[in-house]
Amino acid sequence: MPVTGAVAALGAICSLLFVAIAAMVAARRKSEEPWLLRAPLLWLVLAVLLGLISIYSLLMLLAFDAPDFKLPATANVSNPVLVAATLVAGGLTAAYAVLRLRAHLVAEEKGKIDARGDSRADDKHRSDLEVALIERFAKGVELLASNHAISRIAGAHLILALGDEWKRGVQRCLDVLVSHLRGLRENHSFDDEAGSSYGVREEVRLITSEVIRRLSELEGRWDVRAGDFRGAVLGDVDLTEVRGLSVLDFREARILGDLTLSRRASDEVPQLAGLTCDGDLSVEWTKSHEQREAELRDEIDLSAAAVGGSIVFSGELLDLDLKCSDLRAGGDFSLAFEEFECDVTLDAANVQGEIRIGSTALSTAFGVNGEQTSLSLADAAFSKLTLRNLSSGPLLNLSGASGEVDLSDSRFSYEVVANHLDASTGLNLRRSKFEAALVLDGATIPAAVDVEGLILSASARSGIQSSDFAFRDRLLGSSEVRPARGLTSDSTFNWRRAMEPIRDGADPSFIEELERRLADAETNLPLDWQQRTTFTSRIMSDVSRAAAKTDQTKDVMRKVQEVLRESLDLASAERESV
Repeated sequence: MPVTGAVAALGAICSLLFVAIAAMVAARRKSEEPWLLRAPLLWLVLAVLLGLISIYSLLMLLAFDAPDFKLPATANVSNPVLVAATLVAGGLTAAYAVLRLRAHLVAEEKGKIDARGDSRADDKHRSDLEVALIERFAKGVELLASNHAISRIAGAHLILALGDEWKRGVQRCLDVLVSHLRGLRENHSFDDEAGSSYGVREEVRLITSEVIRRLSELEGRWDVRAGDFRGAVLGDVDLTEVRGLSVLDFREARILGDLTLSRRASDEVPQLAGLTCDGDLSVEWTKSHEQREAELRDEIDLSAAAVGGSIVFSGELLDLDLKCSDLRAGGDFSLAFEEFECDVTLDAANVQGEIRIGSTALSTAFGVNGEQTSLSLADAAFSKLTLRNLSSGPLLNLSGASGEVDLSDSRFSYEVVANHLDASTGLNLRRSKFEAALVLDGATIPAAVDVEGLILSASARSGIQSSDFAFRDRLLGSSEVRPARGLTSDSTFNWRRAMEPIRDGADPSFIEELERRLADAETNLPLDWQQRTTFTSRIMSDVSRAAAKTDQTKDVMRKVQEVLRESLDLASAERESV
């Protein structure tokens, strides 16, 4: 074998052998450092040098055809010493590169060690700080458990201050304060001022006001998710500026003052069942954009709640079912919405004041998407029910209810059931329209009922006639009807018979147009149409418009108006002109 070839092979084998030896030595040194740092430096340098010698030998053999390192005369390199010097320089450069790489790795590993040391120091500092905070928390809890109000107040202040500093433990601080308020309710009576010491009430109001202030701050000092106040006793609660709670729970809670909520306070519907509130309850139901995008079907449950003052739910649209069964309210109950697309249940509710449902300024609609919605006040007691100015009323249940009822200026497309209703204190049906059955079996209504402009469909009349209650005939209006000339003495709007004398010799197009208008008037016939001058004016106007549309003379128009006025026994009104 040529000398250069043998040297190249031997150099390559030795270089690989040295690298293997270095790797084996590094493997025996257990450490997380890279293997180049654990390997002996000498073996690595020798491996690099032998590798370069092997490469040089191959170059001499293959490029210059020098089997014994002697360059032929035809070679471009005239001095082998120059090649050797180049090889030595390359070897030194490679060795320097290995040393620099090792130094870099050493520095990098040292930096990691220092970083781990700093991290351990930071962790130890945080751990020490956490321990200190936990010790302060335990001290605050110990003070809250004291029998003396002054110590409990001091403990509450300590927990409140701790919550301002302890971001990871702020929910824990809130929970322990609420738990303390639950304990106060269990150990003290708040039903009257004399039953609970002044200091305990002040303690409750202090903790409540400070917690609510921290939850309401725009900076979000207390970033908590769950507002669980179940069974706790609280002072005045105003959460209109609170945002982003996942849960807001006041079930079985006792509020010593007013409770004011906003729909935007929590992601889920506030839970209010069994709530006891000494003051007023106000709920603002305008939703945020996020809640509109991620709508969750649920219900508002105020069942078995007891509110000493008034209850007000306000907004544009009530889109969730409202359950208020067995509700007790010392003041008024108001649902101030323009639209309802839900069911409202007030069965067995006892409201000392007035129940007002709907907007006071604009007309109100139930079932805005064409779906049937219901309003139930079965066995409810109230001073007055005001359900006025409904453009579209609900399926209404007043069975067993007691109190004055005002349904004026409203349209009911669905059945209204009022069996055993006690409306002896007042019943107002002025300008109402009932398109479905109106059932009043066993109802008690006053002798004087305002039925001016009342419109009853055939179904509504049938429902009333099939019901057994006092003053039924008076409600239907038969006692008020005056005998019409040439007709039977009932309240039927018999316009077809009244048209018989007009048909002979009249223009067929005029008769057709007039009959169409009179049929429309019959569909929306007020109960007291014979006494209403406005209804007379409408009929006279229908005659004049039909005459104008079919090019009839004024004499024909006036003749027909006189015939209808006399035949139908309409109330006196000024004659209409074209």
